[in-house]
Amino acid sequence: MKRILFILVGLGFVTQHTILAQATEVIRIKAGTGGEKAVPMAARYRYEQFRDGKVVYVNGVMSAARFNYNVLLGEMQFIDSRGDTLALTEEPRVRMVGVGTDVFLYDPQKGYLEIIADYSTVKLVAKRGLKMARNERMGGYEQSSGSSAITRYDFYSSENASMNKLDGRGDLVVIKGKDYFIIDRNNRSYPMNKANVLKAFSKHREEVTAFLTSESVDFHQENDLKKLLKYCSELQ
Repeated sequence: MKRILFILVGLGFVTQHTILAQATEVIRIKAGTGGEKAVPMAARYRYEQFRDGKVVYVNGVMSAARFNYNVLLGEMQFIDSRGDTLALTEEPRVRMVGVGTDVFLYDPQKGYLEIIADYSTVKLVAKRGLKMARNERMGGYEQSSGSSAITRYDFYSSENASMNKLDGRGDLVVIKGKDYFIIDRNNRSYPMNKANVLKAFSKHREEVTAFLTSESVDFHQENDLKKLLKYCSELQ
C-alpha cells in the first residue's frame, strides 16, 4: 500500500536548477513483453538513481527522503526507512518536490512539472513521459520488419491500464519526451505556444510578436523557449 512521508524537517529548497540535457533517449521494446516490465528499469525513471530531496505540502509541512520521478507511471516515488520503493500519496496536498537541485511543482491536472527555468514573473516547466515513435510490423518468422514509418506520438499516462498498449504485435520504439508549459505569475500553467506566451505578456504583445517573427522560435526546442522567455521577462 502506498504510504505518505512523515519525517519532518526544517530545511529549505535549493533554488538553482541545472540545465537539462537535450539528447533524446530511444528505447526499443520487444514484442510480447507487455506491461511496465516492457520498459527497461533505467528508462522508467528521470534519474539513474534515487536522490536526496524534500517534499513540501500546501500547509508548509516538509518531509525528507530519497526521491525519483517515474516517467512511465507519472509518479513521484521515494525509498522509505525499510528500503521499499513507494509512491508519494495524497498528491492534492503536495506543493512541490525537490530532487537534488531540481524542483517539481505538482499540478492537479497535469501532474508533476519540472522547472526548467525561472524568470521571476513566469516559469518554463516540462512534463516528462514516454512517447511512442514507431510500431514495427512483424515480418516472416515473427521478426520486426523495421520498415514501417513513424505513425504518431502518444504519451503513456500515469494510468497503469495504459501500459497494455505496449503489448502488441511487433516491436515498439519509444522515446523519453517532454511537453513544455508556461506558468504565469498566478501559478496557472498553460501549454507553451505562441498564443499563451502572448497572453502572459499581453502588455508587450507587439514586441513579443516581432521577436517571434524575427527569431523563428521553435516551440519544441528548449533553448528557443528559454531565449524567448528571457527576452519577454526583460520587457517587464
